[in-house]
Amino acid sequence: MSNKLKNENSPYLLQHSENPVNWYPWSEEAFRAANNNDMPIFLSIGYSTCHWCHVMEHECFEDEEVAKILNENFISIKVDREQRPDIDSIYMSVCQMMTQRGGWPLSIFMTPDKKPFFSGTYFPKKTKGGMVGLVELLPKIADVWKNNRDDITKSVESIVSTLEDVSNPKVSDNFVSPEDMNEIFESLKDFYDEKYGGFGEAPKFPSPQNIIFLSNFYDFFKNKDALHMIDQTLTSIALGGINDHIGGGFHRYSTDVKWQVPHFEKMLYDQANLLESFYESYLVSNKEIYLDSIQKTINYLKESMLSKSGAFYSAEDADSSGEEGLFYLWEERELKEILESSEFQFFKHLYNIEPEGNFLEETTKQKNGKNIIFLKDELESFSEIFSLDKDLIKSETNRIKEKLKKIRHKRPKPLLDDKILTDWNSMLISSLSKISRIFNSSEILDLAINCDSFLKKNMTNSYDLLHCYRDGIASVDGMLDDYSFYSKSLIDLYETTLDPDYLLDSFRVCEKMIFYFWDYDDGLFFSSKKGESDLIVRQKNLLDGASPCGNSTALYSIAKLSNYFFDENLDKISNTLSSKLGELAKKFPINLGMFLGNQFLLYRKQFQIVITSMDEKLDYSNEMVNYVINLKSINKSIFHINSLSQRNKYINFSDKYSFLPEPSKNVKIYLCSNFTCNLPIENLDELVKALT
Repeated sequence: MSNKLKNENSPYLLQHSENPVNWYPWSEEAFRAANNNDMPIFLSIGYSTCHWCHVMEHECFEDEEVAKILNENFISIKVDREQRPDIDSIYMSVCQMMTQRGGWPLSIFMTPDKKPFFSGTYFPKKTKGGMVGLVELLPKIADVWKNNRDDITKSVESIVSTLEDVSNPKVSDNFVSPEDMNEIFESLKDFYDEKYGGFGEAPKFPSPQNIIFLSNFYDFFKNKDALHMIDQTLTSIALGGINDHIGGGFHRYSTDVKWQVPHFEKMLYDQANLLESFYESYLVSNKEIYLDSIQKTINYLKESMLSKSGAFYSAEDADSSGEEGLFYLWEERELKEILESSEFQFFKHLYNIEPEGNFLEETTKQKNGKNIIFLKDELESFSEIFSLDKDLIKSETNRIKEKLKKIRHKRPKPLLDDKILTDWNSMLISSLSKISRIFNSSEILDLAINCDSFLKKNMTNSYDLLHCYRDGIASVDGMLDDYSFYSKSLIDLYETTLDPDYLLDSFRVCEKMIFYFWDYDDGLFFSSKKGESDLIVRQKNLLDGASPCGNSTALYSIAKLSNYFFDENLDKISNTLSSKLGELAKKFPINLGMFLGNQFLLYRKQFQIVITSMDEKLDYSNEMVNYVINLKSINKSIFHINSLSQRNKYINFSDKYSFLPEPSKNVKIYLCSNFTCNLPIENLDELVKALT
């Protein structure tokens, strides 16, 4: 029998709509029921592609015994963390405070007025392996609620007080200077894995925001250690099992330090952020493996994540047919049957296939006869072994992988979470628009433009944003991440196309972001809109997680826009952001990579590059245009004057743009500063000399 989730639009909630648990969505109805029945609330938060969420559902929420205890003693609420990241963030903070750990599924016990008193993550049905079972835990909590309410009241007061302090931290002003950056870099090196690349120990996440910081750090200081860290990390990720070598795209994280054994979910934000990391790093190193990773990831996104409407879906599950990694793993016997003998021997050696399997189960760390596909070195290192040059090895591996890909497509496919999220799509727009520059690809650029068109049509209303879309329904007011990432994506689209409409759109989105989220009293941005009534606290998220935090991303948009629009308020806010986050960055550099990367916007003097021509669109085939568009510096403001009306659009932004030259018949480049342009440049050698 269906519960109250049957009419919801979230794939995760719909997965639980036939559970015997009387689930409610997060709603006033649920809280009224808890109040009217004097029952505590059991809040369960997860997402549709979460492996351990599936495990807990099967063990507990599909179980009649567990359901009976929950239904008789609790009001049970289900939340999709991707649909409501604001709710998840609050209660994840609680869990981390109370247990010093976090993760999903997140399990919270709280009062009818949303105040938590007990927390955990995954619970089995019955106690095992040191984990208390839900059938033992639930009666105990119900008994305390009925017979020792005072204990809960005292606990709640303490927890909420601490949560309020954590949610709105008071930070001192502490600007990060270029000199400080060198100290921060040395501190960051303490977290670096010198053997395998990346940061920290297993489980190991890609942390692309730290790669972007290292890329900008290298560009500024030319520090070779930073370049080594970039190269080792991204190469290890590209070679490892975290990369889907057959179908493209990257899994969520590696369960081991070597990047070999993945946790198999594929998240849109990971694809977007890794694409940007590979792009930014390619600009400073020109490594072919980065381009290869970019191309294969884009191919994966087009094949598996692209909706007919032009936006991109959220995620693919780790499981298929109830088994984690089933879609991606191979038995040696299976490969022998599919491939010719010579193909098998070649592929086996290259991709580390073992008779007993090379894949270690995440929980048992035991081999199960299955193999994950990964490389231990770049393809050119195998040239001597196989007596083949790099190109032949590459073409042969691609041919074999296409053969395996066709076989794999016959397997049960992982669940696709087909909701569309504004912030994650915005991340991808940024990456695709940048990448289109180095490939000079209108096809890749069109992916970004079409995605933006979808967001404009379905997720915005007078620059007010919505967060989530599925089956023709847009819902949930936009949060800080939606505004900050979307504003950034429009800047990146502008600096690719030089269509000033994108720049103006970014400014308008930024204005709304400041209006809804900026704290004029203490500085920094709140994560949720002012006036939100269904949250117990209004948080400021200041540290990066799997994705960069909204405050750090906002710094990029605001600093760039203040330079384009000569806006004093934006300039003041960017300096406040820089100063407030600087205090934390010096203490926790590993958690503020995006902020540190964007901080370089404030170090170099801003300059303008003006391209004049009569071409309606940029001519990327022109070597000067190509050079300018792909220039690494984040401190540039760039313009394309192709008509007097285009010039007037910029002057309408600010009358200070009266210095902009008029269009020219042939392509000319002007370098400008202090509202004055130098003489035009008409050849690449002269341009390179002027910019270096």
